[in-house]
Amino acid sequence: MIKKVCLSKGASGTMRAALCGFAIVALLLFAAQPGMAVNFSLGGTNGKLMGYINQGVTYGVGGNEIDTKDEIQSALFQLLLEVQLDFNPQLRFFASAGINADWAYPMLSDNSEWDKKQFDRSRDDLYIFSHRRDLLHEFHLTWTPGNWYFRAGKQIVVWGETDGFRLMDQINPLDQRRGMTDVEFETTILPIWLIRAEYYFDLDSSWLQDLGLEFVFNPNLDFRGDEAIVPGNQNSGIWAPYVEVPLGGAYPNDFAYLGSYIQHLDRPGSTCDDDGFEYALRIKSVIHDTLITLNAFYGRDNVPVLRAGADAPRMGVYPGDGRFILHPHMEGKYPLMRFVGFTLTRDFDQLYIKALGGIGPVLRVEAFYAFDNTFVTNDGRFEQYDEFRWMVGFDWKVWMRFLNPRAAFMISPQFYHRKIRDYPGVGLNGLRDDNYQASFMINTTYFHNKLEPSFFWLRDVSTKSNMFKYQLKYEYSDKWNYTLGVLLFDGAKTGQGFEPLTNKDQVYFTIGYRF
Repeated sequence: MIKKVCLSKGASGTMRAALCGFAIVALLLFAAQPGMAVNFSLGGTNGKLMGYINQGVTYGVGGNEIDTKDEIQSALFQLLLEVQLDFNPQLRFFASAGINADWAYPMLSDNSEWDKKQFDRSRDDLYIFSHRRDLLHEFHLTWTPGNWYFRAGKQIVVWGETDGFRLMDQINPLDQRRGMTDVEFETTILPIWLIRAEYYFDLDSSWLQDLGLEFVFNPNLDFRGDEAIVPGNQNSGIWAPYVEVPLGGAYPNDFAYLGSYIQHLDRPGSTCDDDGFEYALRIKSVIHDTLITLNAFYGRDNVPVLRAGADAPRMGVYPGDGRFILHPHMEGKYPLMRFVGFTLTRDFDQLYIKALGGIGPVLRVEAFYAFDNTFVTNDGRFEQYDEFRWMVGFDWKVWMRFLNPRAAFMISPQFYHRKIRDYPGVGLNGLRDDNYQASFMINTTYFHNKLEPSFFWLRDVSTKSNMFKYQLKYEYSDKWNYTLGVLLFDGAKTGQGFEPLTNKDQVYFTIGYRF
């Protein structure tokens, strides 16, 4: 495995050296016993080294269409090393770095189907994430004098509490280059360079139990938007969406396949360009045992808005059936995003049902109102409209002893609504004036919490499309774990929602080791 990493064609000499170093350190730790965090002392400073290694494989069962591959289609390797230095009780340094690689690219380099569908052309982008900002995850210094909390460096700021999608979390971009197998978004949120300051007030009140102010500033040292699934096998590999462009003729001119975009994207410059500055403010409080936050954000949307460019699309031919592949010219920008909102979390112990175990539900609510968000109309114009997004969800532990006499089931339904005000008659690409999503998650444990089956369902109500995830996780020990899952997509032939991913059905298996 080290040899494969060191000989990666997609990495520079410096990157190859870094990748080799990570792999060697990881394997040394992997071989060490016991497989726990390594504590050390450096010049009188206490430190801790920890991390994990995952090796997974996915098996495609979505058919033999242009955008997918039957049988083995990915072999994801993930290595993360974390180091923490405690200089004193108030000053702490944390850094994490790692490798994310898909061994399918060298394994399938001689596969005729892989080559015919042009998956090999995404190798430079998806084989190994070898860019410096992908290798270095978090890198920050935390100082906590008295009632203050300061953190500066590359970090993650989490404001929301949703599962499967994000609402309030608009500060850090999201990484979906490896697809949509993760429901827990903490593993796919991209750290960025931020300055964060918090202050907690001393209180003497029976109804106000906690009060704090948080301010976040993004100095735009390295502008980065969402790493999203985009059209074209050359860009997104096996996760490229399947989209047909009607041509109106007879076969093979009945339709063409949508290929990769030729993008002309206006974005803020990096290295402290003030066009990319972002400001976020949050007031956090606990009022009568209810956690409430008031949130405000001024910055850039992590998702660009795109419209068709004036140039004619570039044409190619898919050798599988002789149909055209269209590569359209697209132009766009990362627009401003400005919103105010709130979150609310509360335990409702009084709503318990004795027959279900006597545990009350937890209510989660998030909402924000955004001003002058930018959209693209169906006739290719950039227009600005206010919008309102809100979500309500419950977490409820219930006992179903006929299914599991020893552990409760955690049930988490959610409902999400996005309302675009003054919706234009010409319509918005891919959106309606009212857009709805719902989700449902359930899990429990067996065999002394070692075996965890779970089910997650995300329904795009507006487009009548679904994502289903069935998963079984086995915690063999505090070091080793195994995960087996099935990911399924379903659509209503609208070309929207999850429908372009209906060929991505897959079975996945992962072996994980923590140290």
